[in-house]
Amino acid sequence: MTIRPVQTDDRSAILELLAGTGAFATHELAVAMELVDTALNKPEQQDYLPYVLELERQIVAYACFGKNPMTKSTYDLYWIATRADRSRQGHGQALFQFTEEEIGRRGGRLLVIETSSKASYAGSRRFYERVGCQCAAQLPDFYDVGDDRVIYCKRIP
Repeated sequence: MTIRPVQTDDRSAILELLAGTGAFATHELAVAMELVDTALNKPEQQDYLPYVLELERQIVAYACFGKNPMTKSTYDLYWIATRADRSRQGHGQALFQFTEEEIGRRGGRLLVIETSSKASYAGSRRFYERVGCQCAAQLPDFYDVGDDRVIYCKRIP
């Protein structure tokens, strides 16, 4: 198992991984790929830091995080996902742990994650709770009527 920064050749595998989860709408996939493209086309930027977890030369998990520019040491987790055929095997947890460690290495002290209250995101919310995140807030009807924004956070040691 290898965790490494995203490379240009990873783009299609990341899109396939995210689309294959069935959790993301077309416009959400477009935003995800916009972050990948920003990181690939502007390597000097530090807003979006995408990484992949590779196993046997296959990308099985993806995460993108970055420092919140309005804060001293808070980071946002923008995306984390595992290939549907590789889920529940610990790859997401390994990548999340790497993300925590990398944020700590960069001087981060708090990780913030925003997600949806829709049923299709229930697995994501359970994952965040399993890895020790706390639900800090829920904003009703944020994304749409009946689709709340759920905000999790975790202190980075």
